[in-house]
Amino acid sequence: MGLLICSPIIEVAKGQAELCRVYLEYVFKLAYDGDPKAGKVNMVTFQLERPVTSGTGQISKQQIQVNAPLMALVPIPAFTMQEATVSFTMEVKEQTVDTSSTTASAGSSFGGSFWGFTASISGSVTTSSGNTRSTDNSAKYDISAKATQQPPRRACRA
Repeated sequence: MGLLICSPIIEVAKGQAELCRVYLEYVFKLAYDGDPKAGKVNMVTFQLERPVTSGTGQISKQQIQVNAPLMALVPIPAFTMQEATVSFTMEVKEQTVDTSSTTASAGSSFGGSFWGFTASISGSVTTSSGNTRSTDNSAKYDISAKATQQPPRRACRA
């Protein structure tokens, strides 16, 4: 019973761990140029014009160069499993059939000869009886197990 309930939930947890691995691999590939330990961040460089006011109230445009990390500019999808539900129905059935039968027969014969005549009488009786007994014991189990993802916990503040 424990295997039937826990195995699917454990497999879901393994799937969640694999999603996490793929997510981190994607983040590191997006954030770093090569090995993350080398610390070379993927940067995007572009020119931008921004308005600048002078002390006299005149507005002019100033061109600036922006170096931004690529990771800050790209939305990063995070796939997580919020909930996994395992439902199944199990039916245990036991059926017993007892059959018994009895057969009995009896026969008799009588014969004789009198003054030149011969006579014989014979007869038989057969009886048969049968009994069938059927017992059906069955149980049906509906089992449902649900695993949900908990929200992240916040650190205690002193």
